[in-house]
Parts: sequence; C-alpha cells; structure tokens
Amino acid sequence: MYNGGLPQTFPSNKLSTSDAPSVSVVSNNDEIGEILPDELRSCGWRPDIFGSAVEFLSARRVSSFGCIVLDADLPDLDVQTLTRIICFYAMHCPVILLTSHDHRGMTMTASRFNFTIMSKPVNTVALLEEIQAAIESTIKVNELDRRYRSLSVRERQVMQFVVAGLLNKQVAYELSLSEITIKAHRGQVMRKMRARSLPELVNMAAKLELGAAPLH
Repeated sequence: MYNGGLPQTFPSNKLSTSDAPSVSVVSNNDEIGEILPDELRSCGWRPDIFGSAVEFLSARRVSSFGCIVLDADLPDLDVQTLTRIICFYAMHCPVILLTSHDHRGMTMTASRFNFTIMSKPVNTVALLEEIQAAIESTIKVNELDRRYRSLSVRERQVMQFVVAGLLNKQVAYELSLSEITIKAHRGQVMRKMRARSLPELVNMAAKLELGAAPLH
C-alpha cells in the first residue's frame, strides 16, 4: 500500500515537460500505475507508463536521462525477459525493481548492474527517494560523458593511459610523443574533465566504464 506525504527535499517542478527527467513505470498494479504518476509529476519528473513488459520493450528506447521503475510481478515478465531488461537497460539508466517475492539470488546481479531491489508493498516516500537518487546519479554520469566527449582523440588516449597508472614518460613512449606534449595533454584532460586530482580522474573513468588502453 502506498503512503502519501513527500519530503520537502524533493525538487519543485521548474522544468518544462520536455526537459523533465523521464521515469518509466512498468506495472499493471493500479496503485502504482495510477497514483505514482501524479507523485512523480509533483516532484518535477515526467512519468512514462507501461502496463506490461511487452508494451515497454516494444516502445521507443527509454531516455537515459532518468530511471525505470519495474514491477517484477507482471504476468508477462518471465526470468528471461527480466534479465534482458536489467542487463540492457541498467547499462543506460538505473532500474528500480519492485517485487513481492524473494529475489535474494539477484543481489549479486544488482551489484554488477545499475539496479535496486525494493520489496512490495512500497512506501511512496521511500520509492521517490530511490528515484531521486537514481536520477541524480544519471545526471552526474551524463555530465561526465559530456565532458569526456569534449576531449580530443589524443586527449582520450592520454586519459586512458593515465588512469591505468602510467607515468608521463611511459605514456609518451606508448604514443611516440614527447613527455612535454603528454604533460600538456594531461593538463587539458584534467581541466576539461574538471578533475582536481588523479584519484578523482580515475573515479570518473570508472563511472564512464572506460576500457583499459592497449599497451605495446
């Protein structure tokens, strides 16, 4: 059963409908499908409602700017479909899985992918807090991606070697460039990524899931 009352920390609706973060709700539960959208709008988010897993999967690709609230008790949501949704969509935006069953076996999967498990019945405030945290996480990753895309090809190469732990002279050898040039590129990377330290840059690379640079 959903309980009303929103904490005052939730943002007010200052964005237009088109700019508001998208929250895809996949459920045939009346309380979730009918009550939750109004709560989402009051928080400044745009709800996209789907009554079944098939409807969700056949619709347009969900925006990466937001999150997905998925009811695990849908009649057409078998293990294979559930795994498909989590493995694919959780790579692009957070998934909040609502379930009335014991899904302890999915805890390890949850640690590998970007999704959270919540037991039903779900308290509205607790769910909205999870959604808010998910959206904030998505916004931060999108901002990091925007900064990364502002790097030149050479700067991206330097960044990959640097976060892998290579010294400037080692990066210079790998790219057949001078150490002075590498130092300049490294400075540009730190500036464009707005990283204040190497550990912070490494953390950014991890969030962006950048692969390791190939070595000679």
